[in-house]
Amino acid sequence: MDSVLAPGRDTRQLPSPEARWSPGDRMSAKVEAALPGGRFHVRVDDLMLEMQLPEGFQPGDRLELEFVSGQPRPSFLLQTPPEAPQREQVQLSVSSKNLGEILKSVAPERAANAPTTSAPVKEPIPLLEKPTADPARLAQALSGALGRSGLFYESHQAQWVVGQRPLNDLLREPQGRLSPVVQGADKGTPQGKTDVAGVTARNDVRSDDIPLATTTVSNGDDSKATTAPVHPQTLPQVRSQLDALDTHQLVWQGQLWPGQNLEWRIGEPMDNAAGSNDPQPWFTQLRLRLPKLGQLTADLALVGSTLRVRLTAADAAAQQAMADGRPPLAESLAAAGIDLVSFKVAGDGD
Repeated sequence: MDSVLAPGRDTRQLPSPEARWSPGDRMSAKVEAALPGGRFHVRVDDLMLEMQLPEGFQPGDRLELEFVSGQPRPSFLLQTPPEAPQREQVQLSVSSKNLGEILKSVAPERAANAPTTSAPVKEPIPLLEKPTADPARLAQALSGALGRSGLFYESHQAQWVVGQRPLNDLLREPQGRLSPVVQGADKGTPQGKTDVAGVTARNDVRSDDIPLATTTVSNGDDSKATTAPVHPQTLPQVRSQLDALDTHQLVWQGQLWPGQNLEWRIGEPMDNAAGSNDPQPWFTQLRLRLPKLGQLTADLALVGSTLRVRLTAADAAAQQAMADGRPPLAESLAAAGIDLVSFKVAGDGD
């Protein structure tokens, strides 16, 4: 079983695998996170490694490994059978049990041992009315799309409670639109001032008026009302939240403007190695088809004020055009205080 160092792990101050272990050494490891394609982040000592594991393993499982070699990459023999991983025994709290029920309701089709993939957040309407090459407008539109997606609704709710976020921000998110404030506004019952989103702003709104994850669902007879873990209409947002926590990735799909589709993936920085204070990179990937360049993928890694860029396109002319664009890109980034330390252009399959 081969492994590679997890992306973003700075190992300059850490001993190499050959210096740490000798062939035949056995060690215990822990599965930290599941990645797409049956790969996992596995912590071995203070190193985070990315490994391909057989089906049946889950985050939190303990592994017994035997070190084989450090060249050309760290290799191990798996001593723990996938059907009997050493799982940490924990006592589930009420909240954890509720999360289990939520998982069953948002993803009943997912097998317990299937590889975890991120559930995308889908924007139903284009972010902008027409095309633009203004990076500030694009950044504002994408930031707003994530902010109102519902992925961060609970933290936004906490900010609203302490006066750090306006009420209308909450009411624009999917969960907030289920609020009695909005439902009543749709029926024309509340009195107040209507904002540009068509939501009636009121000064007498209490925190109880803004829905939490748990909701009461009635079948038409108040005597038969039951409490569900989440409101049925928020299940897509809850699934995306749970998958983001599990995979450390956010995936957004939608249109920048009419006809211009985009898939945007964001990877959370890895935890620092023990004793290391070095900043860890944010990873992001954009996949889209442009009129002149065709299908392309942009992978970026931002560490502090340094940026690494890898562009992939199938068309040779598109590759050359992107390579020619490096100097002005570097100048623009430098003007913004960002150092372009790596820029690569590749074809599909490279």
